[in-house]
Amino acid sequence: MRLAYQRRTGLRGMAAAVVVCLSCGLCIPGCVMEDFNDIGDTFFAKSPAEAARDALDPYNPDLRREGVVLLSNAPFGGVDAYLKMYRDYVENDPDPLVRGAAITALSRHGDAKDAMLIAPFLSREVEANETVRWYAALALQRLHNVEVIHVLEKSIRDEEETGEIRAAVCIALGQYPEDRVVQMLFFGLDARELSVNIEAGEALWLLTGEQFGMDRVAWQNWYTAALANKNAFKNQQAYFYPTYDRDKSWWEHAAFWLDSSWEKPSSPTGLRSRDERRTWEGQEGNPREAIEEDAARSEFETVDDLP
Repeated sequence: MRLAYQRRTGLRGMAAAVVVCLSCGLCIPGCVMEDFNDIGDTFFAKSPAEAARDALDPYNPDLRREGVVLLSNAPFGGVDAYLKMYRDYVENDPDPLVRGAAITALSRHGDAKDAMLIAPFLSREVEANETVRWYAALALQRLHNVEVIHVLEKSIRDEEETGEIRAAVCIALGQYPEDRVVQMLFFGLDARELSVNIEAGEALWLLTGEQFGMDRVAWQNWYTAALANKNAFKNQQAYFYPTYDRDKSWWEHAAFWLDSSWEKPSSPTGLRSRDERRTWEGQEGNPREAIEEDAARSEFETVDDLP
């Protein structure tokens, strides 16, 4: 009796908190009202089975994109059937946002060979959509494959490309300790965009362990001497791809019963085994059947809704 009473009291308290939040939100104009979409998503989150159906919707690209994002953020998002779908969407989906979502999904669950599938979409000659090119640059931060270095070089030397994309390319270059990469980053130090200068300097620090910031002359003098002594990369730092993070919103603080978690930076696949990330391997049964069984307890990670 006491346990049942406490449970009813807890539920009533949770409901009261929601009512208070809603009441306050209705009285506060501006961006607070926009957060109520997040509240609705919290109480009416899609199950894994629904996300899978949306990802395969042949008529609605918005549903396909949303389904791919949800699946790729789930612990079972790297099963072979989904990897096949991601790869197909990267190459063949006509909608740029679906392609971007599939590129992101493949970077999370694919292997080093998938970098070669993604790399062409970094080129303005292949992909006209700037958003897709940006997601390709982010993806190549997560996948280690020396065969894509020439594609990264073409992008960073393309002065017509946006600074945001070229800065992301600089970050990706920070995992390759090679002379040609250092020369690319020197080019980045001379770029007109400050964001490119900053990321080029950070990448050089990762490769060498030295800190000369954005001072091209200091970097050039040190590197010339270090190269002659064949010790330019002896103090190379560990490379971890960056991840999205932000402070909790007012709603997330109010919804104290939710457990929000964010992805942590890690070594890219190719330097780190893909098997370290796959949580589905070793489980018995058909993935689709298991998804249906788990529909009541959706286990999607909390991430930014990208792209």
